[in-house]
Amino acid sequence: MTEQQLLESSEPGSGRARVELALAARLRVVAPLLVAGPLPGVAADPAVDAAGLLDVLVSSVVVDPANDRIWLLLTAVGAAFPTRDEVDAVRRLCELSDPVAAAVAVLAAGSAAGGDLDAVIEVVTGAVLVDVDFAAQNDLHTGIQQVVRSLLPLWVGQRGVLPVVWTGATGGLRRLSEVEAERVLSWATRHSAAAVQDPVVGKGSRPDPVLVVPWRSVVVMVEVPPVGVLDRVAAVGQYSGNRLVGVLYDVIPVTSADLVPPVVTSGFVRYLAAVKFAVRMAGISGTAAAELSGFVRALSSQGVVGPVVGAVALPTGGSGVVGRVPVGRPVVLVVGSHEPRKNHLAVLHSAEVLWREGVDFSLWFIGGSGWGAEFPDRVAVLQGLGRSVRVERAVSDRVLAGAYSSAWFTVFPSLHEGFGLPVAESLSFGVPVITTGYGSTAEIGGLGGCVLVDPRDGGGLTDAMRRLLVEPAVLAGLRAEIAGRPVRGWQDYADELWEFLVGPELAVVEGGG
Repeated sequence: MTEQQLLESSEPGSGRARVELALAARLRVVAPLLVAGPLPGVAADPAVDAAGLLDVLVSSVVVDPANDRIWLLLTAVGAAFPTRDEVDAVRRLCELSDPVAAAVAVLAAGSAAGGDLDAVIEVVTGAVLVDVDFAAQNDLHTGIQQVVRSLLPLWVGQRGVLPVVWTGATGGLRRLSEVEAERVLSWATRHSAAAVQDPVVGKGSRPDPVLVVPWRSVVVMVEVPPVGVLDRVAAVGQYSGNRLVGVLYDVIPVTSADLVPPVVTSGFVRYLAAVKFAVRMAGISGTAAAELSGFVRALSSQGVVGPVVGAVALPTGGSGVVGRVPVGRPVVLVVGSHEPRKNHLAVLHSAEVLWREGVDFSLWFIGGSGWGAEFPDRVAVLQGLGRSVRVERAVSDRVLAGAYSSAWFTVFPSLHEGFGLPVAESLSFGVPVITTGYGSTAEIGGLGGCVLVDPRDGGGLTDAMRRLLVEPAVLAGLRAEIAGRPVRGWQDYADELWEFLVGPELAVVEGGG
């Protein structure tokens, strides 16, 4: 009898009876993976059924207290993935106690896990689960979300991966609701989230929670998981028997902590504490991979090996055609979140220098989230002087495409980037870029179509903007260079990322490793 059949065959009762029934159902799902011999038959009383199953499972785990077996048992009992400390505590009790005492400890750990105790579970074996929690539950569409929403439709359609998010209790993973799937897999054509009631994440009633439990599978962190689940993620990597892998965007919150809010740094440090138990990480650029490699080398002092690190660069732009300079008043476009690291104050300064020289152009900022008051305050001052400065947030893909099409060139003088998606995006529209001459943006710009500058040298940035505004031949030459860049799209990235990040680890789990 399946767990769903057990639930459907039960009579309505108290909340306690429902929890007991759900516990028995969860234990029956994992029992064949933990017990080699026969299992007791289904008892009519859910409490008796759960107790009998727990006795058999704990006795089996006491005989063989491997970490992955304890992890799976605790997941079934608590309807939540356990932390490393919880697995350690139960393993020690199993090694020192009799089955009765061990069963009490397992129940105590499960009740304290914070999971949905009326949840059922679905164990998936030999699968690839991809955590898309933030992109699925939010409408923000900046760098990481663009990567997720470009990659996942390809992987789901071609590789059969299972996108998942964290449960409301943040204890484990679940499948996406219809609305969440639209955000991730059909971003450009999705229905408005406000127009659709989501029974899973909405405030109304919802179906019984179903926890997706990976077993001998690959778990992919394609974005940074929520801070509240990182201790559980670390246990998935170290103890569950699954292969934990991830995409690394940057280490900016640590290496450039002076450029981000302190809360971002503290949360990111917890993320790195989970990453050290991954087996493989793919940096989105050579620069991002180099930063993470430095962290991994430091792990030897803890006796930890850390993940294999490699670089799989995001699409780096290239249109294959020579773009034409738009007619009319020059438009200089700046795409990126409005925060100090993006160096937008430097762009405003250079623009004001050129305006005072009599150079005529308009400046258009398009960005997502941001922080800090200096940028909006300075924009307000310039607009008060009659300068042509336009600032927009959270525009549609259609508006962004129109902005690129109208731009003479774009400016992206960021102080620190893991990749610099607006640079590649601009190049894909055939639009030249002034960008930072070091790190990941230099990797992209070195292939042509860009002017590389020192972002801390205001004079150099001003000179570069002046040349592209007053020397048409220079701008035309850059557009010709873009046409000669190698064309590499999201399909190329999806295939290369799978080959490095997922394929080798999937072969391990399929081979019983």
